Amino acid sequence: MKEKVACIAGTPVDTEMGVDLLKGNGFDAFAYPSSKNPVEEMHFQVSSDDEKHKKVLDILNKIKNDGIEKVLVYCNSLASAVDFEKLSVETGLKIITPFDVYVKDALNYKCLGVIAANAVATKKIEEVYLKINHNISIISLGMLPLVISIEEKLDPGEIIKKHDLQKLCDWFLNNGAEKILLGCTHFPYIYEALKKV
Repeated sequence: MKEKVACIAGTPVDTEMGVDLLKGNGFDAFAYPSSKNPVEEMHFQVSSDDEKHKKVLDILNKIKNDGIEKVLVYCNSLASAVDFEKLSVETGLKIITPFDVYVKDALNYKCLGVIAANAVATKKIEEVYLKINHNISIISLGMLPLVISIEEKLDPGEIIKKHDLQKLCDWFLNNGAEKILLGCTHFPYIYEALKKV
């Protein structure tokens, strides 16, 4: 029997991307989006801490009631905006966020470029890296329009041209970035096309 894992993300599109990732790795995955679209999610992420806590706690309680004990937060900006460590303790659920991966990566670079959905995510990513590596330099950019293009399922090559991502990557590299972190779980959609340029 496959292990059940709930996937929480900001919109139905990225939640399904997380579900697909989990299913591809042998889990029985279930989708729990926190908003209907990127703009609604952005407004949610800048709401009060109490509002965010209550909304996500309601989702986590539904997950528990559905008999699931493990949760993947497949959204950098949502993981940035909400205290999932506190919610894990409060609910007894095992919750994994993208930041669990970043912690393992923090000592590997002197300069890192970051593209994320918004400044909520770029701020948290920078905090995570700087707590572990005081000498790292972070160059970051929040790009909600890029997320919206992915939500619209535009062709990845078209998205790269529309948002001048080749020039942006060159700019990061010319300013010392050793790596460009795609700090949004929507961005695997364009990863292969971006690697080509």
